[in-house]
Amino acid sequence: MQTGDSEAFAALYRKYWRRLFDAAYRRILLREESEEIIQEIFVDLWAKRETLLISVSLEAYLFGALRYSIYNLIRSRKIREAYLEHLLQTPGEEGNYIEDRLHYDELARALESSVQNLPEKLRKVYMLSRKEHLTYKEISEREQIPVDTVEKQMGRALKILRENLKEFAWAWIVLEMWDLYP
Repeated sequence: MQTGDSEAFAALYRKYWRRLFDAAYRRILLREESEEIIQEIFVDLWAKRETLLISVSLEAYLFGALRYSIYNLIRSRKIREAYLEHLLQTPGEEGNYIEDRLHYDELARALESSVQNLPEKLRKVYMLSRKEHLTYKEISEREQIPVDTVEKQMGRALKILRENLKEFAWAWIVLEMWDLYP
């Protein structure tokens, strides 16, 4: 796999995907989020294949990456819940709502602009995943491209969007609340 053997990578993907997905789903209980976590693990594995040094078995590495990803997801959920709780406990502060709404509108425009500026293939995969809520497999079938190509394109799209929107890091929680998070 380190040499770019996509067939070796596909074999690893087929071997571990279901077990990783089942483990993620048992903890998260949401199909889409479980699938996304697994896809991101494999996209990351492929992207780092040439420089990645794994000192344990590949299985241990993958399940460790899964644990870490689930931990980050749970931490993100707790932060979002705390933020929502804070918003609910501070009624009557309309100035904050208006200010938050202005920031949200600015962020939504920046996100839309960044999405429109993505290369066409990346934009199409992103829109099918995030706007039409298709799985990577469904996108693969619809566009007649391999699933690993969908994964790579989605990974590249998300990386570009994160880079373009890094000045809005403060608003990722707000974005998630309005279901616009890439």
